[in-house]
Amino acid sequence: MTRRRKAILSTVGALLGAIAVLAVVGSVRDTHVVTVTRSTDADKDVLWKLWADVPARPEWDKGLEYIELDGPFEAGSTGTVKVEGQDPVDYEVVAVHPKERYTDRFNSLPWTHTDWHHEIEPNADGGYDVTWRLETRGPLSLFTLPVLKAIFGEEIPTAVDEYVALAESRS
Repeated sequence: MTRRRKAILSTVGALLGAIAVLAVVGSVRDTHVVTVTRSTDADKDVLWKLWADVPARPEWDKGLEYIELDGPFEAGSTGTVKVEGQDPVDYEVVAVHPKERYTDRFNSLPWTHTDWHHEIEPNADGGYDVTWRLETRGPLSLFTLPVLKAIFGEEIPTAVDEYVALAESRS
């Protein structure tokens, strides 16, 4: 075997090893994508109703073409979301604690999902802190992380601002 061929095989082996390590790490832990928190004096019931009224979300999440939920707003219900310019994606509501928090999961890549955690917590000012936190897990999560951060790092703050503004106007 030539020296050049050995170098190529070593390089390819090292790359495949690095890819395997990233896939394993991405599969065993959640990877943070973005967290956005806004303080508000909106009524907690109004905040929750905006989340629970799933088909009306495009009113404040302007990037959505539509979002459907095939059942009640509770853990185990599934639906479809269509972001403008993208194919529809299926999702599942994986946890619901009314008027406190919920999580939905999007399986947009093979063996990889993104969890969207939403929380309403009382703050020291007598209002509430509303937080959206995105985490991803799976063998492809670390590979897609830069793309997810680029997309959602800009989109989520705008959606949260629109959500809070609408909640305040209805409170």
